[in-house]
Amino acid sequence: MILGILMLLSGCTSTRTLIKQAIGGVQPPAVIRDQTVEDGYRLGCPDVVEIAIANWPEASGRFVIGAEGRIAYPALGNPRVEGETTASLAKRVSKELDVPVEQIQCHIIDHRSRAVYVHGPIEGGDRAVLYRGPENIVSFIRRCGGLLPGADILDVTVVRANVARGEKPRVYVVDLQAILLAGDPTSNVLLEPFDDIYIGELPRSKFGRALPHWMRPMYRGFCGVFPAFCPHDWRQQIRDPEP
Repeated sequence: MILGILMLLSGCTSTRTLIKQAIGGVQPPAVIRDQTVEDGYRLGCPDVVEIAIANWPEASGRFVIGAEGRIAYPALGNPRVEGETTASLAKRVSKELDVPVEQIQCHIIDHRSRAVYVHGPIEGGDRAVLYRGPENIVSFIRRCGGLLPGADILDVTVVRANVARGEKPRVYVVDLQAILLAGDPTSNVLLEPFDDIYIGELPRSKFGRALPHWMRPMYRGFCGVFPAFCPHDWRQQIRDPEP
């Protein structure tokens, strides 16, 4: 009877079986690569930005964006840079100082101003993860370290409050199966600051956490005996992005 309950709660659903068979040890047709784009990131307090001008160290340095959105950069009269991208800031420095833009490099050294919130069975647990620019959900999960074995790959959603826009909240359903196995990026949502990501948990994982401590090793061993119930091969596509 106990064995039957364990098998029932091990997540042996037809959908997961099909996913396991579809993988079959073969590389999925399309794995979405990381897409963190620094050029799309808008500077804000208290981010740290670096401005480097070739052969002009006096006008180069690292600057913390203050509460007023300004940086202590005397060469430009301590300008307001909040809302700028690194590309637009480089062009601004080029124009103001009459230096070819090719000789100017602007980089974000420390992202501090915004975050994305993640909830559920993911490496590192529930937490706020610093926002680094336009980044799709698969890239974000990879950056977090991947999903835990108890994560439900069919239950991933992104909730966007839209408070700043004065709009109603939106909920995006993420189809990891379509993204990673079918090469369909339709639901590979580009994250925005302060999005909430919710990852569901498999029934077998919830059941395992409810077991007495002395039974948990046996339960984990059971999942290891029946690897079809624990599709780690597929989740590895999220943990280890292509080079």
